[in-house]
Amino acid sequence: MKRLFLNIAFLALLTGTFSSCKKQLDENYLNPELTTTGSMSKLLSGMYLNKRIHPSYWDYYTFVMAYTGAFSQTVALSPGAQMYIPSTSYTENRWVDFYDGVTGTDYNYDGPGIMSNYREMQTTYNALTASQQEEQVVFLKIAEVIVYDQASQMIDLWGDIPFSESNSLNTTRSLSYAKFDDAASLYDTMITNLKSLNTYFDTATVATTQATALSTGDLMFGGDLSKWQRYANSLRLRLLMRISNYDESTAKSEVTTMLNDAGTYPMISSNDYNAVVWMNSTTLRSDLNDVFTGYPYAPAYLLDTMMVANGDPRTDVFWDAGKNGFKGFPSNGTSSQYDAGGYATYDSATFFYNYNIPAVLMTAAEVSFLKAEADERWSIGTAQTDYENGITQSTAFYYSINNKMVLKTGDYTTLTAPTATTISTFLLQSAIAYSGTTTEKLAKIYTQKWMNYFILQAGQAWAEYRRTGYPVLHFATSTSASGSTPPDRLLYPSSEQLYNSANYSKVSAKDTRDTKIFWDVN
Repeated sequence: MKRLFLNIAFLALLTGTFSSCKKQLDENYLNPELTTTGSMSKLLSGMYLNKRIHPSYWDYYTFVMAYTGAFSQTVALSPGAQMYIPSTSYTENRWVDFYDGVTGTDYNYDGPGIMSNYREMQTTYNALTASQQEEQVVFLKIAEVIVYDQASQMIDLWGDIPFSESNSLNTTRSLSYAKFDDAASLYDTMITNLKSLNTYFDTATVATTQATALSTGDLMFGGDLSKWQRYANSLRLRLLMRISNYDESTAKSEVTTMLNDAGTYPMISSNDYNAVVWMNSTTLRSDLNDVFTGYPYAPAYLLDTMMVANGDPRTDVFWDAGKNGFKGFPSNGTSSQYDAGGYATYDSATFFYNYNIPAVLMTAAEVSFLKAEADERWSIGTAQTDYENGITQSTAFYYSINNKMVLKTGDYTTLTAPTATTISTFLLQSAIAYSGTTTEKLAKIYTQKWMNYFILQAGQAWAEYRRTGYPVLHFATSTSASGSTPPDRLLYPSSEQLYNSANYSKVSAKDTRDTKIFWDVN
């Protein structure tokens, strides 16, 4: 496909603010497919409208629930011969959305591409005077963090990807075919550049002339650079831990430096700093009712084994009981059992009818679990404290989603968050308590991190499951000769073979469903 080819029409500058009507949302960002004159603020806003960042019907129905959620068993998949064979059209659509996006204003189906917006920002920035660049570089730095987050997710799905030469029409205004960059090298580059971004955000100030535009364009943090610094460092921690089995010496050295100097490397340490974007009932809303109707049931290992058996305080905010009570669909269940139903479903107020399911990029709970792993493996800090903080933060975050619900229909009372005593009691359960051998402790950290990701970060859940091998999940064997179990990666879109054949040929040997991503060395 043409990540190289951006968007061929360039024209229409949009203005406005992210507030109370669809017209204003449409005007808040600049679509690089429709413009010759860039606005750094509006191009930044456009990144948030990418349908793989905010919870969109199309992403959840065709990708999250069917693939990353199903392959990480945070979703109960209906049994069938093709259950582990991703649709090539749906995976190609995921690929296209990262690079070029889809023109349109129905953000359940459309939205600008991450790379097209970023390349257009670079082009706009390069055309500015030196003094203008000094004032507006902040937009580019913020966009870099988003790009690295999203690019790393692409790597986690496919491996080598076009990056350094992608979207040439946004930069040179000429068509060229992009090479596939080595996945491990790209990770190294992002890890290095995120360290530089930490330094930048630590001392950067926002010019008075840009304050309003940044506050308006940054739909997540409202231009608060201290929060961007925390997000950049937390993302760097994620990437370092992701490569920690592949290149432990680098990961250990860099993570130790970061965790031993929280003043220099602040991270997302509480839910107040979470990298999330809350939705708006009349503009950009998460209307996933049809998604949960199509993929309704809790998976048995997550619900029965990990939550109900241990009295997990998140049970009520995750699930509604079915005819069979709080029972999940078993991994070896039959299609007849699936069709018969009666299993627990996603909670009505928190998920089923909630217009305000947030876009989740990074949470304090994830950071705590990553720190706990580093603590346990490398004796950096207090692993038990970070582990227990992660569970507490995860519980509070999910109850906050319920408490901020904006209902599509129905009349539901918000749930009362569990008390500290309730959480303390839960932390003493034998399957949860931070005790045992190092292997057993790490298994608990990995499993709780997987639970925290849930469906809102199913891509991260799948990546960490492949990296760590935890939790120990059992998948039914399908009858398909093309794939009887979940794949290790996705196949490249057929359009890469067709339009970018010379560059594709250099990675074609890796293009199999059982080729592992470089960090997957288990």
